[in-house]
Amino acid sequence: MFNVGLIDYHAGNIRSIVTAFEHLGAKTQVVQKYIDTSQLTHLVLPGVGAFNFCFERLKVSGMLTMIEEWTFVNRKPILGICVGMQLLAESSDEMGIHSGLGWMEGKVQKLHSNDPSIRIPHVGWNTVAFHQDFGEYPRNTQRDFYFDHSHAYYSSNKDQVLATANHGQTFCAAIRQENLVAVQFHPEKSQASGIKFLQSFLSM
Repeated sequence: MFNVGLIDYHAGNIRSIVTAFEHLGAKTQVVQKYIDTSQLTHLVLPGVGAFNFCFERLKVSGMLTMIEEWTFVNRKPILGICVGMQLLAESSDEMGIHSGLGWMEGKVQKLHSNDPSIRIPHVGWNTVAFHQDFGEYPRNTQRDFYFDHSHAYYSSNKDQVLATANHGQTFCAAIRQENLVAVQFHPEKSQASGIKFLQSFLSM
């Protein structure tokens, strides 16, 4: 039985994520403080809002050491979603230059386009192209997922790029480093495509 821990550091609505995992038959546990994670099989780090706001909320939550132990000592599966992905970067230029966790190579930068027909923030469905195999998504698969963001992750390490999307420019839609996976899109809002992605995460 899968038992998914959902990190709640008061920087995102996790109700829809809970619903998506329960649809897959997984148990969920909302985690709001440092706990013994030995009963969990997977961990999810969501995030909604400005980068630095989420980063500061995570730091004061008292859970950062627990997440680091889970990821780098126990090496168990963890999924970052939206700003939860961006926090893994070395830095972000949202509302100033801010340091990230630095767990993955790359920077978060504002989306831009010279095409006036391309609106920013990037809100809505867009095609994601997978460059590596990931569970139900073989390499070269393309599927539509739901996005809502104005900044994006740009990786300096091609080996970590799991999937990309394009909105005026190509950016990382998903990154992976061993047990650590993160996505810019919202799998919990991406209907069948998102459920399939979460199932692939559970299979790690």
